[in-house]
Amino acid sequence: MRNRLFKNYYSRFILNVVSASIILFAFTSFLVYNTIILEDNKDNINLYSLILFLLLGIVAFSITFIFLERKRNNYIEEIYVGIEKMSQGDLNSKLESKGDDELSMMAFNINVMQDTINKLIVSEKESEKTKNELITNIAHDLRTPLTSIIGYLDILVNNKNLTEEKKQDYLGIAFEKSKKLEVLIEDLFSFTKLNYGDELAVNKERIDIIELLNQLVSELYPLFENNNLECSMQTNVNSLFLNLDPKLIVRLFENLINNAIKYGKDGKHIIIKVKNNKELENVEISIINFGQLIPEDALKKIFEKFYRVDNSRTSTTGGTGLGLAIAKTIVELHGGEITVKSDADGTEFKVTFKTN
Repeated sequence: MRNRLFKNYYSRFILNVVSASIILFAFTSFLVYNTIILEDNKDNINLYSLILFLLLGIVAFSITFIFLERKRNNYIEEIYVGIEKMSQGDLNSKLESKGDDELSMMAFNINVMQDTINKLIVSEKESEKTKNELITNIAHDLRTPLTSIIGYLDILVNNKNLTEEKKQDYLGIAFEKSKKLEVLIEDLFSFTKLNYGDELAVNKERIDIIELLNQLVSELYPLFENNNLECSMQTNVNSLFLNLDPKLIVRLFENLINNAIKYGKDGKHIIIKVKNNKELENVEISIINFGQLIPEDALKKIFEKFYRVDNSRTSTTGGTGLGLAIAKTIVELHGGEITVKSDADGTEFKVTFKTN
């Protein structure tokens, strides 16, 4: 494309020069011929006459060339004015693309560059807004459990009349709040790595994904119990070995199950389904809850950093909004795929890994 445009430019330039030269030759020839006819003797043409003819020819050449190039010069001036406006901060003005030559292509590319800059500015503003929201949300999310921890520990230290039962109760609450803080801080550390381009290290081992999920369900049993939820495993195999990073995979399914617990309480039931597709050489692992459905427009954004389906930040569903974004990154680091659907059959997060 670039070579073709330059070729067209030089072709038109040469054509204009040739056209002007032909006019110069014709004009000069006409003057010389008429002088010869008028003086009836070419020997009588003196040096001054030749210089005069030459000057007149140059003037005719220049006028012709300028006439042929005037449209292009005007267009170049339009482009210059447009670029000057953009350089002064006016990024809404557009350059008109006239014709199909190198100047029109230049105007088109400048408009594309302008659109790109506008998108970057909008993206930067959104990032700044998101960052400010993140700082506010983090301050809220960290302060709430921390305030509870300090409050209960203060009671334990200063109130000597507490019964042993109360002490254990308060210690249990402080412990649960500490665990919540740990999850929030882990999310923030992971986000920092992802946000600044530092990939999470993947150390793959051959692990039994069925055993790992069963163990994870057992460890999360208190959460299911506290939220009046039942969790069941459905699988077409008793064991299934895959090459995965056990720490990252635990983090992945912790995030997905915790998400199902937060938003699936009303459904009273969570299903973890594992399906080994030998024909497709992959395994599908689904986390299904039967709580409130996710709106269609939210499904498209649900894996974005900081995105939350619910706008309110309560102690029940509060969080950094990073869990699903981190889950998606972990899946992609293993060469897998994660999808989500939400309909009358429940909300299903499906993770697919290759078995070979």
